[in-house]
Parts: sequence; C-alpha cells; structure tokens
Amino acid sequence: MVTIMNNRSLEKVLKEMSLLGASVEPLMYNFLLKGINNDFKDLIKWQTFTGGKRLRPALTLIFAKAFGIASDDYEAKAAAAGIELIHTYSLILDDIIDRGDLRRGKPTTRAKFGDEFAILSGIIHREAVFEAAKGTGKHFNSTIAIYSEAIRALTEGERLDVLFEQKEDRIHKYFQTHRFKHVSFRDYRRMITGKTAALIAAACKLGALVGGASLEEQACAEKFGWATGIAFQIADDYLDLFATADEFGKVVYKDIIEQKLGNFAIVKAFEKLTQEDSELLHKYLTSSNLSDEERISKSIPLIEKANVRDEVLQEAEKWANKAKMVLTTTTLKDEKLREDLEKIADFSVRRAF
Repeated sequence: MVTIMNNRSLEKVLKEMSLLGASVEPLMYNFLLKGINNDFKDLIKWQTFTGGKRLRPALTLIFAKAFGIASDDYEAKAAAAGIELIHTYSLILDDIIDRGDLRRGKPTTRAKFGDEFAILSGIIHREAVFEAAKGTGKHFNSTIAIYSEAIRALTEGERLDVLFEQKEDRIHKYFQTHRFKHVSFRDYRRMITGKTAALIAAACKLGALVGGASLEEQACAEKFGWATGIAFQIADDYLDLFATADEFGKVVYKDIIEQKLGNFAIVKAFEKLTQEDSELLHKYLTSSNLSDEERISKSIPLIEKANVRDEVLQEAEKWANKAKMVLTTTTLKDEKLREDLEKIADFSVRRAF
C-alpha cells in the first residue's frame, strides 16, 4: 500500500516541489519572450500565470541532482524549463480542442484572448522549447530527441482523448469514422501514457541525462516517470468523479460533461455493471438529448452502483508502488532524494484520499 502521509507532510512535499519547479520560471520567460513585440508579451506569458505545481520541471531538477548536478546548474534548469514549456504548450492546445474557458479558476488563453491568438501563443511556446534545448549545451541533440518524442506521445494521447468523446458536435468525418464507441482498459492505457505519463517520464529521463547518468540509469528514471504519471492520471480520474470542486481545484464531472468514455472509473464501471445498467450508463454518456446536469445526475448513481472507488484507488496505488520499486534498482548520490522521489510517487495518489 502507498504510505499515508499526514496533511503536514503533504503540504511540505508540495511546497518544496513548487519552489523548486518555480525556480525555472525566469528562464522560461527568457526563452518565451525572445524577439517578442511588447504588446504581445502579456498574452504569451498568460498560460504560465494560471498556476500549476511545476511538478515536471521539479522532477527534472531532482533527477539531475540525484546523479550529480546541482539543481541550480544552468543546463539542468534549461532542460527543466523546456519540459514545463512543453506542458504549457500542450495546455494551450488542450483548451482550444476542448473549448475550455477556465483553468485553475482563471480564464484560459483562448477564453481571454481568442482562439486565433491562443494558437499563435502555442507556436511561440513550441519554439521556446527549441531555445531551451540549446541551453542544455552538449546535451542539445539528446534533449531535442527527448522533447520531440514527448511531444509526439502527447499528441497521440490527445488524439485518443478526443476520440473517446461521444459529443455529436464534432461533425468532421475523421472524428465520426474513428471515434471509439467503447473504451477498454488497454485503450485507456494507451491514452494516458501519451497524454499524461509521457511528459513526466521525459522530465525524469532528461534530468538523469543532464545529471550525467548512464543509459541504464536514464532508463530507470524514465520508468519511474511512466509509473508515476499513470498513477497521477488514475487519481485525477478518481477526483473528477468523486471529489468536490474545492478538493480537486478544478471543474468536477468534466469527463461526464465532455461525454468522455476514457476515465478509469467509467471503464471499470462498464466492466462491473450488469448488461442492463451498462447499457443505461452508455446511453447517458452518449445521448445528445441531455443537459450537463441531467447527464451527471443520471450517470453518477450508476457509477457509484458499480462500487469502483476502491478499485480505482488500488490501481493508482499499484502504479505508485511500481514507481518506488524502480528506484530500488539504481544508486542515487543522496538518499534524501530517494525519499523525496518516493514522496512524489505517494503524492500522486495521496491527493485522492
């Protein structure tokens, strides 16, 4: 089982991670604002103002330090800044695709400035990633390869996420032809490993790379990232359906509102419900004749009836434990860093309790 941290320990982990991750923000702005017109700068920076825990760049810096490079080393911070720029780039695009208006209680880039300028901001974020890669010096070629692989995986994950939607307002032939009518656990795993876990894995691997780790050690760091990312997303799915808005910090029931079949709790519910109830749940999630409130009020009781809460948390715990087990296969320079990484794996699930 995942170690249960008390609230004080959880807050300490979050604070340390946020401070470490936030240390790359000045470099992010340097890379983002290079050659940008003054009246465009606030728009470009908006996505970074919407907050976030800066988990990914913090992981890059922790793994760099774990294998021998100081967390304030320029090359390590440039690598970490690039990871976070990929994340902000993906969020801008995600909000355009999902037509999202709020993120962490603030207007999204598209909501505040319009889709046209959000797209232009996304382009600048993508180009800033290249600037960050240049900042890694001798690691440039390897860094570019890691960034590129992560962006491709993110794109595939986003493609699947859209195709898991059942909304009828996406009228294009590609969507109508390739949309999933049912989502298996295997389909779900393909989506979350791309959309969520790939960038966390890249953050860990890149940190190990710039820290001077061997190829075997880099692979270990990457595996830790994959497992932590999967645990994080499964916990996110749990919170979307079973948390309050205050606990989650985001809009709850978003997957139901967006008529997505790709939520782990929903996937498990379809497995456990009777055929009659399963067909009813599918009907509620796919019907175009229900309001958001009606869809939620009809779907949630069926998901609760499937009694999947514990199974969802257990699955998240399983992946967090896998992440911690991976760390036992390698030697780190500082055992405190091992403890920090284990706490991060625990946190990915603990926030759902």
